[in-house]
Amino acid sequence: MTFNVAQVQQEIAGLLVAFPELADDEVLREDMVQGSTSAFELLSELVRKIGATQAIASGTSEWIGQLQERKARLERREHALRGFIMKIMQTAELKRAELAEATLSIRQGTPKVVIYNENEITPDFIRTTTVPDKQKIRAALLAKEFVPGCSLDNAGPQLQIRTT
Repeated sequence: MTFNVAQVQQEIAGLLVAFPELADDEVLREDMVQGSTSAFELLSELVRKIGATQAIASGTSEWIGQLQERKARLERREHALRGFIMKIMQTAELKRAELAEATLSIRQGTPKVVIYNENEITPDFIRTTTVPDKQKIRAALLAKEFVPGCSLDNAGPQLQIRTT
């Protein structure tokens, strides 16, 4: 079933214009919107679509996890295969091997930094990052403290959906 949100909004607006007394009675307004418009059918359909979307997102997340595990296995396999090639070429004392698929060569690697005592490194070689502590700032602002450069936003309405 396909619903048009704009059409449902028009149905509700027309109902509220035709029956201005609904503005003062929330229970009656809910009953009238439910019985006289397709709003509740649309809301039900949208909630079902949210559920389906969440299920797909959850499955996608699981699939991504499986693909990441597969990628890690394949990377380990590649590393092991490269190790076998190195062993064979070093045993044969070959620096280069031309194959139909590729040309293999052994070259000197580039030196990598090894840190064996982090406490001895001088500040010149330390990178530090500062990040605002939003939880602490929020607590201070809620306690009516002044925090330069910060404020709380005017939180808008949020939709809550409970299915249990």
